[in-house]
Amino acid sequence: MSQSNARMESASPSNLRPPGLPAGGRQVKACSACRTTKIKCKMTNGVPPCDRCRARGLTCQYEKNAQSILEETNRSQTEMSGQISQLRTAVDVLLRMSNLPPLSSYNLSSPTSLEQDVSRTADDDANHENRDESLPLAPILAPLAAEDEGLYSLPINSLYEVTRFPSLRNPKPVSRSGAIAHDFISRGLISEPAAQQLFLRFRDRINFFCYGILCPHDSLESLRKSSTALTAAICAVASLHDPEGSNNCKVCHTEFLKTISSSMFSISHTTDDIRALIVGAYWLGNVSYTLLGHAVRIAMRLNYHLCYFSVMKDPSQQGEVEKARLWYTLYVMDHHSSILYGRPAMISPREEPHQQWELFIQTNGNSKVKDVFGGYSIKPVPEHCMPQLSNFFSELDRWYMVWGNRMPRNAHVGWFPRDGAILHYHFARLHLCSYIFRGMSPESLEIASIQVKDYAALAFTSATAVLDIVLEREDMRMALVGMPVYFHGMITFAAVFLVKATRSDFWGLTPTHAPQTLELVERYIQELRQHSAARQHLVYHLSNGLESMVNASKRLLTKDLPNLNMLSSQEEALPTMDSMFVLDTFDFLQTPTDPQDLSSLSSQEYSWDHSFDLMQ
Repeated sequence: MSQSNARMESASPSNLRPPGLPAGGRQVKACSACRTTKIKCKMTNGVPPCDRCRARGLTCQYEKNAQSILEETNRSQTEMSGQISQLRTAVDVLLRMSNLPPLSSYNLSSPTSLEQDVSRTADDDANHENRDESLPLAPILAPLAAEDEGLYSLPINSLYEVTRFPSLRNPKPVSRSGAIAHDFISRGLISEPAAQQLFLRFRDRINFFCYGILCPHDSLESLRKSSTALTAAICAVASLHDPEGSNNCKVCHTEFLKTISSSMFSISHTTDDIRALIVGAYWLGNVSYTLLGHAVRIAMRLNYHLCYFSVMKDPSQQGEVEKARLWYTLYVMDHHSSILYGRPAMISPREEPHQQWELFIQTNGNSKVKDVFGGYSIKPVPEHCMPQLSNFFSELDRWYMVWGNRMPRNAHVGWFPRDGAILHYHFARLHLCSYIFRGMSPESLEIASIQVKDYAALAFTSATAVLDIVLEREDMRMALVGMPVYFHGMITFAAVFLVKATRSDFWGLTPTHAPQTLELVERYIQELRQHSAARQHLVYHLSNGLESMVNASKRLLTKDLPNLNMLSSQEEALPTMDSMFVLDTFDFLQTPTDPQDLSSLSSQEYSWDHSFDLMQ
């Protein structure tokens, strides 16, 4: 009997109900009017009103039981939960894109506080319409800052003291401990393993092309916490030197420029922010000049140019030592840029910190030459100034005696420091020769003095020596992917000079041995093609551009050229003397020498910005 009762209980409707479905009575199948009259209630498609109520014009009330109400409630809650989840996901994405803290970091507000926030926002919007954003509002009720009791101070300090403009002050850098949660890596633009690989590539090799001062961090996490700009710069440069890094290079390059642009008017900068600008100016050729100028201005505003005096007073201040080293790096890069672009340097070589920094700063060769002869490429050098220029060559020789073999071997870049110093020596000799020939015409060269011819031979020898060193020194060859933009610029300057010299046989000033010279340039082109890097790297542009110039010269040399007396009418066929020494060595990357030579290269993408959309 007990077993039959158990079977009946187990077969009851309540036990046959699906798990988790509460009891709610019988399902209601008729409206109130039909249920009262006890007739069958028919509903079209199961939705009220029923047929009887519709025909009689009655109000069809369909009373749901508890079970139906519970099912609808659960269904509504599920839909609402899904919508809230979608909203949270969308808000998190927007916060990450805006470099804002995650949604979980915001406190939940009570209804009262929400009403206050809405009211406060409305007041702020009303005030914003009448606000002048050009300068901050005068802080009339703000407490006065501590005054400088000294009678003398910088004029701008008086403005700070009286107006207390916060936008003009230089406060201590704000803490960026949360930057790692909102950088381009956390947003998934590149994966963390890929960023780690790029970081190690830069830290363990590329960094030592600038003597290891641009990446003081031991881990990627430390770098990301310190500076998003430096993280993006390091990843961009490292991916530029990675044969498989073209996609990462484009992403990191864009993120780096975006970060720098967004901080253009910031008044809070760290040492790592300065490093980021130096990294970009050192290796990214398409933005090098702009980044360098920005870095120099920020460093001046942060008084990096005065850190030399702090170090002289107390050498134990490691922070000041690092800033002084960065300032000297900016000094060298600024004067390198002055040579490359033929424009005035921003940092004066006459300041005490620059005069007291070893013999290579004391010479100030290029600055002295510009002071004597000026920076105008169309103004010839008078004949009586030749002895003075000879003194500059003597100073350069003394510099070479001191620094030629002084640089030790580096465990990461080999003998590149020593070979780089030797390369600088030949760079400088070639550049000094360019002053002698500027403004000269083919007619004036016919009556050139023996001294001018000697300098022509020296220029040709120096340019040849530049390519010989690059091709003969193994560490220098390996550094073609890694060396800064300045080195590529000056090596290309030497190569372009040799190619142009062979077209005219250097106007008879010195033998050029055209076949051997062009063969030397072709060997350099082949060496460039042996190296692998991201497709945005200069080695590809340089090899293509130089090859087109060599082909044009070969084709020109096979033709019957007129004699030397008719060279003035061949301006389109042969380069002028000034053009042979133009330091804008990247012009052929934008304007091909001969369209026929480049017809086969049209698919290989010449222009840096337009080919790879790095600026977009």
